[in-house]
Amino acid sequence: MTEWMSIVVVVNPGDVDLVSGLVWDLGVSGIEEQPLPDGAVELRIGCERTIAQQALEVLAERWAPTAEPVAADEGLDAWRDHAQVWRIGSIVIVPPWLETPTGVAESDLVLVIDPGHAFGSASHETTRMCLEAVVELVTPGCAVADIGCGSGVLAIAAARRGATTVVATDIAADAIVATLDNALTNNVADLVEVSTATIDELEPTRFDVVFANIGAATLSSMAAALVQVTKPEGVLVLSGLLGEQVETVIESFEQTGALRTEVRADGEWRTVLMKRSR
Repeated sequence: MTEWMSIVVVVNPGDVDLVSGLVWDLGVSGIEEQPLPDGAVELRIGCERTIAQQALEVLAERWAPTAEPVAADEGLDAWRDHAQVWRIGSIVIVPPWLETPTGVAESDLVLVIDPGHAFGSASHETTRMCLEAVVELVTPGCAVADIGCGSGVLAIAAARRGATTVVATDIAADAIVATLDNALTNNVADLVEVSTATIDELEPTRFDVVFANIGAATLSSMAAALVQVTKPEGVLVLSGLLGEQVETVIESFEQTGALRTEVRADGEWRTVLMKRSR
C-alpha cells in the first residue's frame, strides 16, 4: 500500500505559485490552499512518502514546512467537493460525479475525466493551456505522445480528436490507473497506449505532437530525448513552467536544435511551443 504524507507550509500569497511549481516538479499528488486570517496562505501538499523528503528539503531553503503521515487515502479526495466543469475552446471536461452542463453543442468534445490522485483535472492553468494546444495542433491521423500523462486527459483528448497513434506514459502508478480508467470511460481504451515506458524507450521520430506538462527541471533534463521522439517539423508542447523558468528550458531545447515558436501565459504559468528542425 502506498504511504502518503501531508506537507504543511505557510507562505505569502505571492509565493503560492512558486511553491506549487517547485513541488509539482517533484511529483506531488495534490495541493490544497487555505487562506489564513492574517493574510498568509496555508498549503497542504499531498504526496507519497518517497517524495516527501525531497519536498521538505526544497521548501526548507526558504520556508518552514512540516510533515505528517496520512492514514490510508484520508483527505486526498477532499478537492472533489470543489470540482467543476471546465471549458477549453471546444473541449468540455466533466468530472464523472457532475452533470454535463446544458448548452453543450454537438460540435463540442465532452470528456469525462476523473484524475483520481493523479494530475490533470483541467483545474490547473498548465493543463488548460495544453488542452488549447490539443485543439489547435492535433489533426486526424497524427501521432501524439503525452509524457507524464497524469490523468491522461491530453492523450484522451488527442484520441477523441482523431489522432490514430497515441502514447501516454508516466512513472506514477496512480497516473497509469487513472489514464486507463479514463480512456475506457471515453471509449478510446483501444487507441491510447498507456505504459510506464521511459522517454528513451519510445521509438525515435515517431510523433507529430509531443506534450510534456512535467515542470522545468524534468523538461530540461529530458530535452534531447523529447526532441528525439518528435518527427522533423513536429511540435513540442512544454508546460508546468513559471515565468522565470522559461528561458532556461528553452535554452536546453535549443541546444538540441529545436526552435522556439511561441510562449503562452496564463497567470504565473507558461507553456512553450517548440518545433523540431528538419
